[in-house]
Amino acid sequence: MKKNLIFPIFSLLILFLLIAPSASWCQLVLGQYEDEAPFRTWNSFFAVAAPALGRGETTFSCVSNPSAALSNPALLAFLPKITFTLNGSYHSASFFKYSLVNTGVASSNQNIWLNYYCLDFGGISLHFGDWAFGLNMALVEVYDRPPVDYQYSYQGRLYYHLNFDQSGNLKNIQFCLARKLFPHASLGLGFNYIFGNLKRETIEEWVAEGYTLTDKKSQEFQGILVNGGFFIEFTERLSLAAIFRTPYIKKSQSKSFLQLLAPAGNTDIRIEATSDDEYKLPLVIGLGVSYKINPELGLASDLTYANWSRYSVKYFGENKERNFKSIIKIGTGAEYLLGNKLFKQNFTIPLRVGVIHDPQPMKDPNSSYLYFTAGIGIHWNKFKLDGGMLIGSEKGSGNSLSGKKFALSLSFEL
Repeated sequence: MKKNLIFPIFSLLILFLLIAPSASWCQLVLGQYEDEAPFRTWNSFFAVAAPALGRGETTFSCVSNPSAALSNPALLAFLPKITFTLNGSYHSASFFKYSLVNTGVASSNQNIWLNYYCLDFGGISLHFGDWAFGLNMALVEVYDRPPVDYQYSYQGRLYYHLNFDQSGNLKNIQFCLARKLFPHASLGLGFNYIFGNLKRETIEEWVAEGYTLTDKKSQEFQGILVNGGFFIEFTERLSLAAIFRTPYIKKSQSKSFLQLLAPAGNTDIRIEATSDDEYKLPLVIGLGVSYKINPELGLASDLTYANWSRYSVKYFGENKERNFKSIIKIGTGAEYLLGNKLFKQNFTIPLRVGVIHDPQPMKDPNSSYLYFTAGIGIHWNKFKLDGGMLIGSEKGSGNSLSGKKFALSLSFEL
């Protein structure tokens, strides 16, 4: 019996040692969905609440609720005395090439969908004279991937079982302040602490022979960054804004656990490692413009530049290749305020539409998303209820990826 185990255990040991230096030897070039890639798009710089979502994700020059401070804190100076907002959202995206799927170990002949929903923003702003302050918490990135559960059986007997799971997120706590320079212009700064985690687990079982290969990796993230903005109303119709987000280092305390277990041969090989890793995130700057055609109808557009060519990853002491280019993202939207009256109460119903061009930073493949957005709300007295949606598809990768997002926000103003 021991003689028959020599070659299988030796082969598995060689495979085990090959994968030990990194998460998986097959993860060479994944493009859209590297392990650390955010869900749906790399360009998830700012959490976007429902009003901005329906308006083409335009946030730089449009005063709506405290979530605006995540992109342009200067807008807080134009909010009411007290504003409180909660936002929840539903996300859906398709995947094709990620982790060990369609990179050499597991394969699929079609895109795989993953959905999640969350409460992704809560914030409050306070206005005192020329000063305004805000405290916000947001979910800014999600790292979940479609799980893999593959079994191979022959003549009713299970021979092989593969299980893969990845999950994680990145949250942001922000304290921000803004000041009016004069009645129609303001400056703002936001101080942000980001934190989160990412976990990956791959388990392969050769059931008949009794061998199990386990690969677990976990990361705990943290970092500090500053964002800021300027806002000016040139006229009653025309407003301009400029924003920035500093480059920052997302630090990671990483842990790795690898195990080869073959109970029949009394084999239990374990390799554990820890590392202080880092992700260098790029500088982001942007310009925004909004124009009121009349008191009911307004247009807005945001242009965002992200210096992704400076992005780099150090993972378990290894500098990972990320062949990225800098990008310019453009969002444009319109909002029409429809007045209404019901039971002697005045309502405002905003109707919103928009379009977004969202190029991804990979040089190869040269990929970008085109999204269409829409939204509707009902504003009554001190309450605002808004809904927004985004739907679009990707071109360039050859995999026809697509994504959707639906959001609902509730605001209270005094």
